[in-house]
Amino acid sequence: MTKVDEVELRASVRSWLSMPSGLNCRVVSLLPKGVRDPRPDLVGITHVGGQLNGDFELVTALVRPSTTRFISVAGETSAQRLQADRVYLACFTADERFTENQIEVALRFGIGLLRIDSNLECHRVVPAPISDPISRTRSELLGEIGFVECQLCGVAFSWQAGEQGNTESGYVFWNEIWADHHGRLRNETVSDRRYLCPDCARNLNMLSSLPVEDS
Repeated sequence: MTKVDEVELRASVRSWLSMPSGLNCRVVSLLPKGVRDPRPDLVGITHVGGQLNGDFELVTALVRPSTTRFISVAGETSAQRLQADRVYLACFTADERFTENQIEVALRFGIGLLRIDSNLECHRVVPAPISDPISRTRSELLGEIGFVECQLCGVAFSWQAGEQGNTESGYVFWNEIWADHHGRLRNETVSDRRYLCPDCARNLNMLSSLPVEDS
């Protein structure tokens, strides 16, 4: 099988994750090198909410240049179900197809399968089922790509701009009383923080400025 640069393979999968014909992820990011195991190659955020909620899914992909050690790699991919809502294993197969046994392994592990062909185009062979990640671990992975979840509406948004407490770009607040009550204060500082997205920050600011009606 022809060898292909893994950077090109990741670029191909990244493109597929972003395309409407793929998963329509609005954000697809490579992970910093310091991320601990399990470590996906790509992380995407796709918003699945609508008029009544702001839900989103965190999607990961592990990219490999072949199907060598398929069961071990599939198991490694499955471990990412602890931190993401849907997980994919993408393998370069050129003109070959996944075998029935490989598909059965993927189904058993609860992972999706992407086949990368000789033209570096991605084909979804097995859709990834929804998983049940650990909430804390999911939030940590989300934070690794610079995003957080709004405490009110549940959307994912970039936190960097909100660090300054600017309601036009989101808002961060610190739970000092809660941290003190649970013994989490360290040298009179607290790391327990929560975030509001720009919409919720703006809406709360608007509500606070409304006149109070007399009862």
